[in-house]
Amino acid sequence: MNKINSDLLELGMKFSAPVFFDDGKHMFLAEKKPVRKFHLETLQRWHIPYVVTYGKLLPKASIDLDELLGAPEELEELETEETTSSGAFAVPHNDEDDLSETYVGPIDENPLFISYCELISAMGMIIESIRADSSADIVQYVESLSDQLYSLIEKNASFVTGFLLMGEVKKHDFAQAAVDSAILTYLISKKMGISPKKIKLYVTGALVHDIGMFILPETLIKKKASLLPEEFSKLKMHTIEGARMAGSLLHCPSEVTDMISQHHEHWNGEGYPRGMKEDEISTGAAILAVTDAFEAMITEKAYRTSMLGYEAMKVLISDNGRHFSPEVVRAFIQCMGVYPIGSLVLLSDSSIGRVVQGNDSSPLRPDIRILVSAEGEKYLNNTGPVQKLENMRKLFIVRALDAKDLHGKLE
Repeated sequence: MNKINSDLLELGMKFSAPVFFDDGKHMFLAEKKPVRKFHLETLQRWHIPYVVTYGKLLPKASIDLDELLGAPEELEELETEETTSSGAFAVPHNDEDDLSETYVGPIDENPLFISYCELISAMGMIIESIRADSSADIVQYVESLSDQLYSLIEKNASFVTGFLLMGEVKKHDFAQAAVDSAILTYLISKKMGISPKKIKLYVTGALVHDIGMFILPETLIKKKASLLPEEFSKLKMHTIEGARMAGSLLHCPSEVTDMISQHHEHWNGEGYPRGMKEDEISTGAAILAVTDAFEAMITEKAYRTSMLGYEAMKVLISDNGRHFSPEVVRAFIQCMGVYPIGSLVLLSDSSIGRVVQGNDSSPLRPDIRILVSAEGEKYLNNTGPVQKLENMRKLFIVRALDAKDLHGKLE
């Protein structure tokens, strides 16, 4: 991996591969995208000495002057960001409507996907600040990130949700889990008819729900063997400690601190830390319990492999009110479908596709974008036709697929 000193970066530079911050995990700049003013300001503000990349600096001839300078509207927007946003956590705003049906091209060049990755990187920087006990302006950063995520999902809910199961973002541990949980929390809250004001609080709660985990030893968090009783007791305290930190450090209201302290409570009263049950659990916590569990199931952990989205949905459906609120699970199924958005599926005509839109009235018959046709034709970069299974009674999903088992069929 190539190491580049921050003071050597200049406006307009592009690289042949993504560029990451000095930790090598959080993305600083997307592949073939120019360095802009706010990128350089981010490095200066956070005193980041260098960035790293597997790519190479592209020749200046490949730099698009129009892209670097931007349209007048874009320049005006960047000026606004400098004076009104949190700077280091600023995410380029996208004024497009839902792009799930209109965007064609590589996923890593999709502006929504780039924004999603940048939100994860921003969350990662917040986590590192909390771990380093560097809390200056942390409240502003969390609020800004929450607002930006809410805005991104509000306009592009279906497409953004699909990123969770695509597997295109490499490991970001807590940062990605936080962003993904917040996206799912928004979807369920919206489906349940919760007010926009409360949804924004719930999105914030989902982003920081594991704040108490950030200060635990990595050896405990990443332990592959079963935890000892005293280790599990210490782990369970992340809910209480997290709620305390959210209140004192982030000045969060009770709706948020309740989500953090209660998201491991079970509907039947057998959860922790207080053994609360049913309506004793706050609505926000009941929603977060489902989204946190689903995100955990579809993510590979140190102690187990990940589940397919379809398998995770089956676990939730079969819960029958033991761990989760039946009302919340019902809303989740309605907005995600039995085959969640982003899932790879095999259809009855032997074609392979990806779920791009759920179907409230018929969860087993979502909209599918074809990746490999029945004749074996491959559609790259989101160019395949969309099949609405609700209108095609002879075409149906045979089973969910794992991308790891396709052996290059999609390349």
